[in-house]
Amino acid sequence: MRQHRDAILLSAVLSCLLLFSGFVSKTPNASIRCVNDNISRHIAQLRSKEAQQKASAAHWLGERGTAAQKAIPALVDLLGDETPVSPSQANGDGESSTTVGQEAAAALVNIGKSSTDALIHTLINSPKAYARENAAWALGALHRRQMI
Repeated sequence: MRQHRDAILLSAVLSCLLLFSGFVSKTPNASIRCVNDNISRHIAQLRSKEAQQKASAAHWLGERGTAAQKAIPALVDLLGDETPVSPSQANGDGESSTTVGQEAAAALVNIGKSSTDALIHTLINSPKAYARENAAWALGALHRRQMI
């Protein structure tokens, strides 16, 4: 009788483990998909007509770090945007004034080393002085981060 009880208990535990492992393996895929969807949605917001929305999307993408690498081309396109935005709404830190281009540059710094080539290309080839200025600042900030 004890052998039957142990066998039933063992099969119940194994069934629970099998069932639980099936749910666990699906959860990360769903969360990764959700993060990718959010990143794609914020990349689309970078093309908005509203400057504040672009700046907020750039800031949000920068907070995602390397996970937002696919946003690099869209962020680079914004480096020359001199439209002023309210930093308290864009990034919540209450600094004086900022622009869409500065928010994009800060986001590229937060994304990290993978934005270096795009920033160098902008620095060398952009016809917009403001884009070159933001690219130079971002490259300097990336360099300082590597030294720490």
